[in-house]
Amino acid sequence: MYIIRNITYTLSLLLCLASCKTKEEDPLIIPEPTTLEQIDQRGVLNVCSYYNTTDYYVYKGIPKGFHYELVKDFADYLGVKLNIEVNSNIEESIQKLNEGKYDLIAMSLAITDARKEQVRFVHPLFSTSRVLVQYKSDSIIQSVQDLKNKEIFIQEGTSNTKFLQQLNDSLQLNLKITELEDVTYEDILLKVENGELPFTVIDKNVAQIAAQYMKHIDYSLQLSTDGPVSWAVAGKAVLLNEEINAWLDPIKKSEKFNVLYNRYFKSSYITSLHNSKYYKLKNGVISSFDPIIKEEAKKIGWDWRLLAAVIYQESGFDPEATSHLGAVGLMQVMPETSIQLGFEDYQEPQDNIKVGAYYLKYLEKMFSKLDLDTLNQTKFTLAAYNAGPGHVFDAMRLAESYGKNPKVWDNNVDYFLLHKSQPELYRDSVVRFGYCDGRQTFRFVNNIIENYTHYKNTIPR
Repeated sequence: MYIIRNITYTLSLLLCLASCKTKEEDPLIIPEPTTLEQIDQRGVLNVCSYYNTTDYYVYKGIPKGFHYELVKDFADYLGVKLNIEVNSNIEESIQKLNEGKYDLIAMSLAITDARKEQVRFVHPLFSTSRVLVQYKSDSIIQSVQDLKNKEIFIQEGTSNTKFLQQLNDSLQLNLKITELEDVTYEDILLKVENGELPFTVIDKNVAQIAAQYMKHIDYSLQLSTDGPVSWAVAGKAVLLNEEINAWLDPIKKSEKFNVLYNRYFKSSYITSLHNSKYYKLKNGVISSFDPIIKEEAKKIGWDWRLLAAVIYQESGFDPEATSHLGAVGLMQVMPETSIQLGFEDYQEPQDNIKVGAYYLKYLEKMFSKLDLDTLNQTKFTLAAYNAGPGHVFDAMRLAESYGKNPKVWDNNVDYFLLHKSQPELYRDSVVRFGYCDGRQTFRFVNNIIENYTHYKNTIPR
């Protein structure tokens, strides 16, 4: 028995060595990270959405919308930042999704067989039908057959095109289907409301809420049965799809989801929104201080929307805002800083923004000497505005000391400022300005950049 066991052991050893040798000779193949792993590595969820009252918009400097609030909750669930890009063309959005430029399409996508071949849908959010929207009159279209030889105007790149083509072919309606570029469904509805366009087709739940503030539209003719709508990920993003569903299913059963849906699709909230000058984003309105912000931003060579994002973060556009440290006004200017910069007046909105903008430019010049790219220079400047330049330079020295890049904010310098309240860091020999609770500064920079992105998405320069 011993001999047999010994021979068996020897043969096994030889086979193992042969196998190991083969494995050593084979090239090491490392699989590409999944979409979910890429999101975790970069710390950012890249999302595409529509710009309109229900999906995603900015009101008084604050991003809102059914899909925005929902996807923001998912980004928080993952523990990553949210980056949203507006795209009104669904077909283009799907292409970019499959190219990896987007991780997720967060809008009301109709689940169709054709799209199932292109993307992977998460569990349905809700169901709705398609309706014909027309100008309210005594002679409205009341039957699908009455649409014969009519022209219907819709957004370019939506599933409504294929739906109408199929309706046209099945009923021989001789429809003329006209797709409009670079418009939202609200743009088209407004033209129907004003009698400029005869017909459009839209989801019933959207038409219902639009009818609250557009009193001259009719949506009584239903063109389809209820069907599910959902978000979409790339076909290969299996793990991301599972993660979204694991988060979404409990959310849908919660009161939070119902409140969110009712707010954007059923309540009078949207009506009041459309009566506000702050929603007229095509006029570029963020706040009542926009003219001053634009004037001062031009003086320092900044995009006025970035300066507006700073002001929103500092004061929420409240000119009477004060802090426990004595900072005052829209840009939370410290009196001593104003005096040091040569400004005696800093409390009135015009003066406060002028001083704050001047100080931002002063700080920016400090970092312009360090060969930083534009985005990093902006982030370093914002951090210095909040915490003071000394703490930012300390964090840069710490980053270099610990083998990180002192010229990159994200996941490099920001980490050391975030943790500069820890003794092992603020007592490090390279540190000159001591303790700093960098959590506030970390959030300050991230929030401004995020809101600036929202403003760029929705407000013309």
